[in-house]
Amino acid sequence: MALEAELSCPVCTDVFRDPVLLSCGHSFCRQCINDHWTSSSSRNCPVCRQVSPQEPVHNLCLRNTCETYLREQSTRKERDEEHECQIHGERIELFCQTDEEAICAACKKHEHKWHKTQKLQQAVRQRKIQAQHTERKIRMEFETLHQFLRKEEESRITALNEEENEKRGKMERRIQGGILSLSDRVKELEEGIEDDDIPFLQNYHGLMDRSDHTLPDQELSSETLIDVPKHLGNLKYQVWEKMKDICSYYPVILNPNAAPPDIPVSDDLTSVTSCFHQQDEPNPLPLHSNRMVLGSVGYAEGFHAWDIEVGDSNHWSLGVCFGLEGKPTTQPLTPENGFWGLRRDGDSYELMTAGMSRLHMEVNAKVVRVKLVYCYEFLQDMMQLKRWRKVSFSDASSDSLIAEFARVPSKKKLFPFVIPEDQAVPLRVVPANVTLTVEQKLSLLEINRFSLLLFCFGIVVVILMSLLGKSDRQGR
Repeated sequence: MALEAELSCPVCTDVFRDPVLLSCGHSFCRQCINDHWTSSSSRNCPVCRQVSPQEPVHNLCLRNTCETYLREQSTRKERDEEHECQIHGERIELFCQTDEEAICAACKKHEHKWHKTQKLQQAVRQRKIQAQHTERKIRMEFETLHQFLRKEEESRITALNEEENEKRGKMERRIQGGILSLSDRVKELEEGIEDDDIPFLQNYHGLMDRSDHTLPDQELSSETLIDVPKHLGNLKYQVWEKMKDICSYYPVILNPNAAPPDIPVSDDLTSVTSCFHQQDEPNPLPLHSNRMVLGSVGYAEGFHAWDIEVGDSNHWSLGVCFGLEGKPTTQPLTPENGFWGLRRDGDSYELMTAGMSRLHMEVNAKVVRVKLVYCYEFLQDMMQLKRWRKVSFSDASSDSLIAEFARVPSKKKLFPFVIPEDQAVPLRVVPANVTLTVEQKLSLLEINRFSLLLFCFGIVVVILMSLLGKSDRQGR
């Protein structure tokens, strides 16, 4: 406001419009000073009363300063209006973590009364830090790939150079052999020429025949050429196939944004560890979703399976659920509330049902396999085909079934979840084995032959069925 006062006309008290400068040094809006002189009998300054006989001059510096100030004020006003709540007209200063949206204080009192909120500046700062951390991880992951590609490039260039040296050595030895052979032939010819006339004539044809085969073959054979297909054939595919060793595929990626603050998620989003100190009492943790970490993707169709490494942990829970949106964090994790899971509490295994069904396990599983299968059932009383889902838990090492839930509703997506309850042992998603296959395509001729065989087979079947039917009629 102090700057605005300095940029205001003493007459109209508004920011200068087309400011002019009097001889006394004071500035006014041109319209304001003209109106003042019109109403006054003299051309005096409204501030110091000094007479200004000369016409006022444009104050260009002051005009530019005022225009810049007005533009900044307009931009600031537009920005403030954008940060106002469209419903209540109040300034947006909070962030609802439940609904992931910016709200005002009035929204907090009404629409978001029971939601978890934080100050808007804090939310922005956290997300900037998260974006920076994510960018660093992306760069690190790509640097790993770049290092692999550089190493692979060096390895293949080294192999090419080694073959080149080997082939060059063969060529040099071949040339040296040819030179020695030529030397021997030259020496033999020289000795033959020095023979007497009769022996020379007798050996003439043999000398000439041997001299015709003294020059080495000028064409390069396959033994001396670089094996180009070996180095360039399917080069990109071969490198891509080798990248499987450093590019693990995880069937489940955990969602760090939905994880509780005391359950950190690893940088690769595949492992969680509890910061909760395990007590000695049985069932120290209530089965509530406020300690749950969800998978980032829900499944609505198809067959899905993933392995969770629990190691030597004696306290954990895992399974699938309909998601946590709009659900109280203190509700029991039961099928009635949209949760289907398996829990280990010490030496006992339990299905996460209202009655916590106990399971008998002869061997403690180190890796638990979760399977999600879609199945169909024909309901005779309703005369319709009903689709269900089945969730099963098994020991991944032996593939022996631990327990399963049948008839899981198929109306919503099912999200994987884990609840680590042991501070010393993390829960990890096990990477899946990835197999690269090459599609085998049939030629048009092969397809036609196959179709012809099927057609002939069909005709034979029809003829046989017709003959069998005729025999039955005759027998009757």
